[in-house]
Amino acid sequence: MARCSHNDCRRWRPDILVRYARLGSRVDGAWYCSPPCVELTAKRRLLQVRPPSASIPPIPGLRLGVLMLHQGAITSTQLSEALNAQRVTGRPLGVQLQEMKMADAESVLRGLSAQAGVSYLTTIDPACVRSAPGGLSPDEVRALGVVPIQVDETNRLLVVACQAPLPRAALSALRQLTGWTPEPLLVSDSDWQRLIRAYGSAVTHRQQRVAFDRVRDIDELAARIAAAAANDHSVTVTEAHYDQSTWVRVTGQGAISTMLMPRAGVEDDTCLEATTSH
Repeated sequence: MARCSHNDCRRWRPDILVRYARLGSRVDGAWYCSPPCVELTAKRRLLQVRPPSASIPPIPGLRLGVLMLHQGAITSTQLSEALNAQRVTGRPLGVQLQEMKMADAESVLRGLSAQAGVSYLTTIDPACVRSAPGGLSPDEVRALGVVPIQVDETNRLLVVACQAPLPRAALSALRQLTGWTPEPLLVSDSDWQRLIRAYGSAVTHRQQRVAFDRVRDIDELAARIAAAAANDHSVTVTEAHYDQSTWVRVTGQGAISTMLMPRAGVEDDTCLEATTSH
């Protein structure tokens, strides 16, 4: 006998009907008799979710100028001149050094990677991402600001390209949403733009299994979860927090639905693709 997992319902149905007539839906292994019960449970669960508490901030890394000086990419005189110019222009130091012809893009990228403690790529062919490695939708990739470029299925490892500064919150959200461990590699702003435009371009609409939507509030999000569960009959729901938004990924046998909901008082464009120069 299957009994509805919604606490205020607890309606039951014979197992044979649940199994063969596919009555109701399963969410994270728990059976619900109807979409309204799934929706009410999802809403209650979402209301209980709290943003992650602020952790102790990491010890600040060395400044980019100090690192590039140590690497021999610039001289102390050049660093002083660039810092003086930066106070007037307000540009990031890496951009300032390149505009003053004191450093090339690779030297800046090498310094930024040392600052972040990750490796970097000097060149990359955008063709490697046209088949959408990692299975994310282009909209998810743009919103997160990281581009999967290689998959290691054996170790559940996802190599991703990103810009500096290292988007640690996005990488954490990616890990929570997919269960894959992201391995970040820094790329130049221009390479990142090419990758973001190319990602998934070779995947036809019929091949796409991942849908991405922005929702207004908890009511709409809970209704979407219930609809996905009713459509697929058995789904898993994963939550993650990124910046000022809550992400929910509903995974079924037929498709994956990812939804992004801004927290109260936050405009829903806070996680749109953004580019910065360093």
